[in-house]
Amino acid sequence: MPSNFQKVASYGTVTFLSVNLGSKPLVFISHASTDLWVAKQLEAHIRSCGADTFLDCERVEHGDDFEEKIIEAAEEATELLVLFTPTANNRKYVWMEIGMFLGARKRIVAALYGVTKEQIAEDQFTPIVLKKIDSVELNEIGSYLNQLKKRVETWKQYNE
Repeated sequence: MPSNFQKVASYGTVTFLSVNLGSKPLVFISHASTDLWVAKQLEAHIRSCGADTFLDCERVEHGDDFEEKIIEAAEEATELLVLFTPTANNRKYVWMEIGMFLGARKRIVAALYGVTKEQIAEDQFTPIVLKKIDSVELNEIGSYLNQLKKRVETWKQYNE
């Protein structure tokens, strides 16, 4: 039996299975610290879709091992939303987080703010990996949120 199915009950020769879609969607929000206000607005919209979120300022406390908390959260998260701004482009943690999600083959979406897809494509110093990541202009973030809401609803249908 595939690992995403679990046996619920058997009656004679009939077996009932349920689908395990894994964890409730948990969106890791990557951002530069100077973009915190916008990141918090995104967090509120993501939560209104029914997904859980990880935003470092909300979950990492003074005295915590910052890198360890980020790694743990990336392992638990189902997807990454990168608030990609001119400032974020120069932040090592943003790139580290993108790398962790790429390595884990998890969904990555870049919300572009203050930078366009065209600028990213033309910038010779922007790593090719960012040019391959699905991105959406911040003003069009509703399309991402609608898709996220559908993923949450599908998860709820099979897991609640």
